[in-house]
Amino acid sequence: MNGSETALCDDYEHPDNLEYILESVLMPSDGSSEFTSLADEYNSVLLNQCQCNGACEKSDICPHGGQYEYPKDGLELVLRKSSSPVIECNDLCKCSRNTCSNRLVQHGPRNNLEIFDSPIYRSKGLRTSANVPAGGYICEYAGELLTADEAKRRLEINEELALMNYVLVLNEYSSEKKQQVTIVDPSRRGNIGRYLNHSCEPNCHIAAVRIDCPIPKIGIFAARDIRAQEELCFHYGGEGQYKKLTCGKTCLCAAPTCTGFMPNTAIE
Repeated sequence: MNGSETALCDDYEHPDNLEYILESVLMPSDGSSEFTSLADEYNSVLLNQCQCNGACEKSDICPHGGQYEYPKDGLELVLRKSSSPVIECNDLCKCSRNTCSNRLVQHGPRNNLEIFDSPIYRSKGLRTSANVPAGGYICEYAGELLTADEAKRRLEINEELALMNYVLVLNEYSSEKKQQVTIVDPSRRGNIGRYLNHSCEPNCHIAAVRIDCPIPKIGIFAARDIRAQEELCFHYGGEGQYKKLTCGKTCLCAAPTCTGFMPNTAIE
């Protein structure tokens, strides 16, 4: 995102004629002051690096660590249930990339993901061909980083032309006060994350993950153990914002607690 030397491995591609990007990028400049502020953040670097010699696995030792852990089987790092916010070690940190247990999202999406024609949603979806443990990292929801004004403009166009809406708004709070808003749209440029469908009972959830930039990556993680061949879904309404809706686009998830309608994209 801003000059990091970390090698992000992503060998996936779009089955559609779209530009595949490895991580979120800035929208084209519209010359606004809002875009200038967004670009300044995008090009900034987090300087709170760690001085660790160990594995960065404990928060009382590493200023970034303690957010990931190895479960009992020890096969892969997973996100702790209560981890928020997530700050990974980066290239400025003194710890070793080979032994650090606080580097996960920066390595790219997991293997064994498949884009397929979902019979439930009657559209393309994403599934896994191997089991995924609870807390396991799936991929980033990557696309163009938008200003609020540009997001509202695109949402109006989507509504007017009855286009699929991919705009995702991530609101971060601290003591119930909104701290930061990140808006991502993978409709034109994006990665494999755009193929996850919405579910009112999702098996995945999203989390803000920062590596070396103030703007977080929108990481998608397993909310529970997921079986091979299971379709991957998350709630488009965001974390802790699930509401009973009475109008809007029909939801096809067929979950027992389905609200009947897709969540609306709210931009304040």
